[in-house]
Amino acid sequence: MAKDRFREVVSEGIISLPQDMKAVFRIVEDPEIDEEGRVLLAGALIHIISGHNAIPGQRGILAHVDDVLVMRLALERVEKTNPIAMGKQREDQPELFETLDDQLAVIREYLGELLTVLDHAVDGCSKLNHQGHEPKDSIEGDGGYWLYGAVQEAVTDFELDDDDVYRETKTIDRILPHLESRVAAMKA
Repeated sequence: MAKDRFREVVSEGIISLPQDMKAVFRIVEDPEIDEEGRVLLAGALIHIISGHNAIPGQRGILAHVDDVLVMRLALERVEKTNPIAMGKQREDQPELFETLDDQLAVIREYLGELLTVLDHAVDGCSKLNHQGHEPKDSIEGDGGYWLYGAVQEAVTDFELDDDDVYRETKTIDRILPHLESRVAAMKA
């Protein structure tokens, strides 16, 4: 049951990733969000754009699982530190937020302590570098233009068939051994 619900969250998240990326970019542009939050979300976008994989060994459609999870965890963190501004974002972008809390509950239920791998990835988002661009430099001015262009290019290049996503995510439990090995390495 938990696996099926997790699979559904991940499948829907992969399918909506292009729209979610554009929505997160709009939050990055919001001056009411503190700089730390904007940098974190810019880093989450760079994580996706650059192809960083927090879950090693994943290819094809399953390589996007970490993108979905990192984005949602980053949104949750920014919402905790910017409740008023993110409350406005919830109103302005219901498609991104209407199921976020339920999705996070499903993710936590299925992954349990394995989620620490993704939390660790979110911790590093603010420090990522892609093609010489860092999140802090990507929230204003020319850096903001670069991030906008990079998001638009990624969205344009993102072509996945819904049926393929659902078929591939039937084997979602293939990510577990990889996460387990990362957790073990983090504990060592």
